[in-house]
Amino acid sequence: MRADRNESPPKVSLTERLTAFSLHRRVTVLVLLATVGVVGAVATVGIPVELFPSGWNNPYLRVYVPWSDSPPREVLDKITEPLEEELSTVKGLANVTSRSVLGASSVGLEFKQGTNMDLAYREVRDRVERARRQFPSDVDRVFVRKDDISGIPIYVLGVAVDPSVADPYNLIQKRIILPLERIEGVASVEANGLEEKEILIELDRERTEASGLNIWQLAQSLSQDSFTMASGHVYEGQRKLLLRSVAQYRSVDELRQRPVSENVRLGDIATVSYAEPEKKYRVRAMSRPAYAIVVFKEGEANVQEVSNRVAAMVQELKKDPRLSGVESIEIFSQGAVIGEQLENLVKS
Repeated sequence: MRADRNESPPKVSLTERLTAFSLHRRVTVLVLLATVGVVGAVATVGIPVELFPSGWNNPYLRVYVPWSDSPPREVLDKITEPLEEELSTVKGLANVTSRSVLGASSVGLEFKQGTNMDLAYREVRDRVERARRQFPSDVDRVFVRKDDISGIPIYVLGVAVDPSVADPYNLIQKRIILPLERIEGVASVEANGLEEKEILIELDRERTEASGLNIWQLAQSLSQDSFTMASGHVYEGQRKLLLRSVAQYRSVDELRQRPVSENVRLGDIATVSYAEPEKKYRVRAMSRPAYAIVVFKEGEANVQEVSNRVAAMVQELKKDPRLSGVESIEIFSQGAVIGEQLENLVKS
């Protein structure tokens, strides 16, 4: 039999071509695989590990306007509604939510995906300035806040102090916060719930008025009692000595004995104490009153490396005998979260 000259040659699939190329060009394929492996290894080592991708922006802005001691209805009429009218014209706006509470107005702006948030921020600032013309004259400040991934803490530590500790403020500041701030890559450390003790003077209104005293004038007088200022200089031989005037109370009892008028002392008309100011919030950990130590990283620092350094420092602090009355627990760690996510990725 004779083959038909017009019959076309059989088609070769792409898989067969790749197989043939790999078998006949083994050195070329090996070089290509090695190049891909090296590039992948370099990328794996060089790419920074972050909880959120670099350049990610949350499409959300918030406008906050404080107005001291104003009722919610007045806040709604004179601040919130003018703000909503102006902000509703911003491009790319998807949703507007507002809250009018005692002493403040808050307007939340949600934008469509893909909106340029830098441009949106500038437009919101412009609309806010327009709305300010309608605000009451005693509204001094307006805040426009934008979510930023750099504002997310990398580590949060819950600290509970034994009630027998006399001065927890200085203990935490010097023995916990200061060592954490010295860690490479740490930008700042905050302590939520930790308030420094202050001199609190609570006047009795009836006793003050019965003594013929004016509360505002008394407050002004007390505010001028404690001061430090330069008072010039004197010469002693060839030496020049600088003078300083210092006025301060050495104890709470001394402040209680301060005369405020003839035959009337401060302790007679007021309760004077040295304590933490009244808090409008509470921090609890391990079912006890506590403090939250919040750690923030520097802008270009590696999240995992800084988190690991902070965790190692926390373990070292637990060995400090001066912190024997302090119990701590890790509440949040970005490094641990990233590690769990990478482990899940590898398993998948």
